[in-house]
Amino acid sequence: MAQTSKSDPRVIAALGAAVKQIEGAIADTERGVDRILGLVELLMERADKDSFLKLEGIMEACAFQDLTGQKLRKVERLIDHLQTKTVITVPGEVDVAKAQATAAERDVAPAPASAGLSQEEVDRLLKG
Repeated sequence: MAQTSKSDPRVIAALGAAVKQIEGAIADTERGVDRILGLVELLMERADKDSFLKLEGIMEACAFQDLTGQKLRKVERLIDHLQTKTVITVPGEVDVAKAQATAAERDVAPAPASAGLSQEEVDRLLKG
C-alpha cells in the first residue's frame, strides 16, 4: 500500500474522542475507588477484628484500579500517538503496526503483580 502524508480528519477526530473517553474512564474509576476507600476507613474505626479483616480485603480488592489505570494509559498513549503521528495508508486505514511499535518503545514495563497491599500502601492510599 502506498503511504500518503494526508491524514483523514475524521480519523483524527475519532481518535481524539477516544482519548477523552479513556481519560473520563480513568477519572471515574479513581473517584469511585477513593470513595470506597474513604468509607472503608470510616468503618474500620468501629470494626471488630473479623470485620476489620474483611474491610482490609475490600481495600486490597481496590488495587484493581491502579492496574486498570496503567492499562488504560497504555491504550491512551497509543491512541494519542495515532492521532498526532499517524500516516494514513489508504483513506480510513491507519498504519497500526508502526504506531504500536513506536508506542511500545516509549512504554514502561508493567508493574509486577502482587499478592495484596502492604500496610504502608494502604496507609498511603488512605492519606491520598
